[in-house]
Amino acid sequence: MLAAASSGFVMGGSLIVAVGAQNSFLIEQSMKRQWAWLFVLLFIASDTLSISLGAMGFGLLLQQYPMLVSLTKWAGVLFLLYIAFNKIKASLASDALVLEMASLPLSFHKAMLIALAVTWLNPHFYLDTLLLMGNLASQWQQDKWWFVGGAIGASIVWFVGLSTLTARFAKYMQRPSFWRWFNRLNAVVLVVVSIQLASL
Repeated sequence: MLAAASSGFVMGGSLIVAVGAQNSFLIEQSMKRQWAWLFVLLFIASDTLSISLGAMGFGLLLQQYPMLVSLTKWAGVLFLLYIAFNKIKASLASDALVLEMASLPLSFHKAMLIALAVTWLNPHFYLDTLLLMGNLASQWQQDKWWFVGGAIGASIVWFVGLSTLTARFAKYMQRPSFWRWFNRLNAVVLVVVSIQLASL
């Protein structure tokens, strides 16, 4: 049981850290202190649902509908590129405008839409949680739910820790140069993820 849970924690943690678009969005919302804990809960709940469904074999069912996977992939590519374009545009503004845009809250509807998109429109999310983690969980047979529990534990530790640390050091980040380069780095991450998705 302990071995299964430990394996789930390590594997889950390594995959969660790699989901760049999710992490970038949570960092930004945590720095702005805008619904950050809601998105922490959303990301943890999404991981919990997808990994659990994978352990129950839903990943194999998804593979039987390649058209659905393809539509999700291209919707995700277009949406992530749209966000990246806006990040680049924001990084080219004047210092005063950069700070103004950095502190400008997103509407709850738009923020939730982006949070859902960087999660559920990202095929990497399905590949990592539903398929890969699901397949790994099944290898533990009677201990598979301990593996799932370990993976969910990694999700909790990562998202809570990332949001908490970001919020704690946010006051040191309120400079135009920081937000300018953060937006550019964010855009690069989104473009790289988009390219990776398009090549799947």
